[in-house]
Amino acid sequence: MPIDFKALKQGPFPQPVHHQWLGMACLIAMMVGMMTSAEALISIAFIALVCNAVLNRQLPQLWKQFIRHPALLGITGIFLVYALSGLYSENTAYLFRRLRTSLPLLLLPFAILSIPRLERRSYYSLLYLFFLLTLAACLAVVYNYLTDYAAITALYKKGQVMPTPMRHIRFSLTVALAVAGGFYLSARRFWWWHPAERYLLTGGSLFMIAFLHLLAVRSGLLALYLLAVFALVRLIVIQRQFWLGASVLVTAAGLAYAAFQYVPTLQNKVNYTRYTIHLLIHGGEIKELSDSQRLGSINAGLSMARAHPWIGVGLGDIREAAETYYEKNAPGLAGRQLLPHNQYIFVLGATGVLGLVYFLLATFYPLLYGHGYRDIFWTAFHIVVLPSFMVEHTLETQFGLTLYLLFALMGIRYIDTQSPR
Repeated sequence: MPIDFKALKQGPFPQPVHHQWLGMACLIAMMVGMMTSAEALISIAFIALVCNAVLNRQLPQLWKQFIRHPALLGITGIFLVYALSGLYSENTAYLFRRLRTSLPLLLLPFAILSIPRLERRSYYSLLYLFFLLTLAACLAVVYNYLTDYAAITALYKKGQVMPTPMRHIRFSLTVALAVAGGFYLSARRFWWWHPAERYLLTGGSLFMIAFLHLLAVRSGLLALYLLAVFALVRLIVIQRQFWLGASVLVTAAGLAYAAFQYVPTLQNKVNYTRYTIHLLIHGGEIKELSDSQRLGSINAGLSMARAHPWIGVGLGDIREAAETYYEKNAPGLAGRQLLPHNQYIFVLGATGVLGLVYFLLATFYPLLYGHGYRDIFWTAFHIVVLPSFMVEHTLETQFGLTLYLLFALMGIRYIDTQSPR
């Protein structure tokens, strides 16, 4: 669709068209930066999107729209809860460091309104681009694995995984989300140039399902299986296709069993997990195991919550409180500056029960906003992301926060366009 240059001067409904195009470009840049681990590109896109909203002739109208938008305000409120905990944090330097990382929570929910409308084709195109980028990344990881098959496979016996573009847990979740997006777009018969692209979407999704089993990251596999359960429930309960649902279930179970039997990386990961569980049950030494850091950090967060149940220790003091716990209870983890590897427990330790309750409401409400749960991909996004908070402090890193905000805010804006408020 050619750009209407007259519109750039006249200011067409609902905003000058350059705000639409610049906003879309920022979203694409964030997506590319996330998939290529380009932190600078993500930061530039973030700043540009904020400027797209602030340097806007309709800034007052955007502000009025924002303060009446419960879903966007809820996400922004997470940052405000963090900031309020600074009132009783002693380490202000670390407090500002953490708030700087969380700054997108404050600004991006407002900045996303600078995109006047996120129509279906634009939204689907963004999902399609995300699918293609993720598929390309998976192919690159597989190629790298095949070039050093023996050495990389041996890593799994030590609880490690093959190299990925970003941290392996977040990458596996990204792949699971791309699988959902591929089937979603294929079911809606979406394509850019030719209807045959549906085969790319379906085939690429099936390849990434196989890839997740090769990657053998538990978080990604859990997300995939939860998506499978969701799809089967829809197929059997809502669409009443009992025999088709039963056939899919049996086929999926057979393929999963075959993967556990014949995929070496998955076999090594299963054996390593069994070994870890055995040591935990029998009180063995686990400090050298990769899972020990996660378990130890979670225990540190729970310790903070027990000591300060209602308001937590404060965001600025969470690292020092964790280090104090490690020195007393897990000396092998001391000095590593580990934060609780669980987003919910991180929030609980930093802001207490009050902060955690708000966090749960703010992250779950968007699923209900505008009856968004009726959209399959919107529900799939929450199925992937919300359980992931149990194993990662997702929102405390740039890439994890970008993944969450990118799809959460795109989805909310798409719901706004489909059902104007």
